[in-house]
Amino acid sequence: MSWRGYNLYKVNKWRKLLLGAFAGAAIIYTVKKRICYDKFLPEALKSFSNPFKLGQSPPRVKSIYPDRQTFAFRHDSPIWIEFDMPMNNATITKETVIIRSSASKKPVDGLLDIGSRMLMFRPYDEYPMDESGAEITVTLRGSGTGSGFIMDERGIALDGDGDGKPGGDFEYTYRIIR
Repeated sequence: MSWRGYNLYKVNKWRKLLLGAFAGAAIIYTVKKRICYDKFLPEALKSFSNPFKLGQSPPRVKSIYPDRQTFAFRHDSPIWIEFDMPMNNATITKETVIIRSSASKKPVDGLLDIGSRMLMFRPYDEYPMDESGAEITVTLRGSGTGSGFIMDERGIALDGDGDGKPGGDFEYTYRIIR
């Protein structure tokens, strides 16, 4: 190949690259500006949601203390519940925090102390028990039934059932041994 032939080869190579880039840009422009996407997309793709879209996550119960083993032998143990974000204290009441014993039909009566991210329930007396003991169930209302529900400072309901969506009641059960 001669020097002149080599230069023509290089020029033609660059011409092809520039023409290809121009053609690609023209196609992209035409698709974006001139063609209506809705005509060509299948119905399933039109309603496809973006899984990476960030939204406000609902509050959750972060931890509960004491653990079941410690609680089993304490008949008057307080219960501490920690949330993962600051809560609206006005929504945490004896109607939305319900402590029940399997040995009684009425909820356990006690002191409910509320902080920003923490609540504490201390029974006034020992938890009601029968001959073998009792199951103590803690219920935090996250659904709008009856007397309301627990929500955070932003007004989002507690995610009690752990499905990632606001709503649902949180339940935790202890067993007390006599």
